[in-house]
Amino acid sequence: MKITRVRATPAAIPLKEPLLHSWGTHFGFGRLVVEVETDEGITGLGECSLWPNRGMEAVMEQAGRAALGEDPFHLERLKAKVAVPFYLRMFGPGPTTAYAALEFACLDIQGKAIGRPVSDLLGGRLRDAVPFSAYCFYPAGRDTWAGASEDFVNDVARYIGDGGFTSIKFKCGVFEPDREVDTFAQLRQRFPQLPIRMDPNSIWSMSTAVRVARRLRPLDPEYLEDPVWGIAGMSKVKKMVPDMPLASNMAVFGFEDVGPGALLDAVDVVLSDPHWYGGLRAVKELGRVCETFGLDLGMHSGTEFGISMAAMVHVSSTLSMLSHHPDSHYHYLADDVITEPFRFEGGKVKVPSKPGLGVELDRDKLAQAHELYQSVMGGTGEITADQILPVEPALKPRY
Repeated sequence: MKITRVRATPAAIPLKEPLLHSWGTHFGFGRLVVEVETDEGITGLGECSLWPNRGMEAVMEQAGRAALGEDPFHLERLKAKVAVPFYLRMFGPGPTTAYAALEFACLDIQGKAIGRPVSDLLGGRLRDAVPFSAYCFYPAGRDTWAGASEDFVNDVARYIGDGGFTSIKFKCGVFEPDREVDTFAQLRQRFPQLPIRMDPNSIWSMSTAVRVARRLRPLDPEYLEDPVWGIAGMSKVKKMVPDMPLASNMAVFGFEDVGPGALLDAVDVVLSDPHWYGGLRAVKELGRVCETFGLDLGMHSGTEFGISMAAMVHVSSTLSMLSHHPDSHYHYLADDVITEPFRFEGGKVKVPSKPGLGVELDRDKLAQAHELYQSVMGGTGEITADQILPVEPALKPRY
């Protein structure tokens, strides 16, 4: 079997509501939907991020050319052609992310060829449904913390009621940090038994991070994610607040960060990402590395559509060392490009049982999402770029 064509379609999907974070506001997500065709008539699906600009389109075009003529079962050879290690170190994560999308598609092809789900190709599932954390943001359009905090807690209650989530991720870094600790306290009072994690996306200064961590500790957070920037900064926070679990997908971003992060005691929970780490098999490898260093394993969410969601669910179902519920933005999407969008039941998503990833493209919806993306990025129509990609972040003090 040989790869005969790689087709990448940029697409954009609006969100049900704007999401505030420390860098600005999300109104929608842009993704690159990848189709890998073979000479045996089997097509596999992949997906990766487009953020922050259109550069991934060019990277994927080059990766697609490198994949032509290759056997979709020979993933090591494909990786060597597309994302050798020095590419990542010299040119950033683009080639690795592109390879991940190709790997998703090749595993989809392999599963379809032998009639088995991707989870079986990764060692077999340990769970039939994967629990996710309710990823929650302050609502947009609120100028004061009091109203935003009250609405936020009510939104969390709605998500938990609708989706049955049993853990909460609090995306913060929007208001004054001490105010956000008060929001966390409201969450803890409302949901005394649920694990609650907090993530300001490295926006805080060292002194603020230490003060916030000390205030949070009696409220029993699941973990504090990337309160400051960099491994050195995280290590200092840990030294001053040693009993606060710290998680990271920013300071510890790739395999080369895990060793220094562990040796400097900068991280307790490594948040994997099947795109940034280079595919589903890489996430499995990362789990073993974390076990070696005595670290917990979680999973980051990168604004994924249904194809990436399927990939995340498959690999998560096979991880014995996955000790925290994966994150997911998925419940905010207004639509999807697959024919049967995923649903949260009891806070979980069922692992697809069909061959491959178990999802199919909805051609009409993909065309609509592509048209929307072209309208946004091309500057035509009535939609502006800040409705799909992050707006220019407001200038505010680094607390």
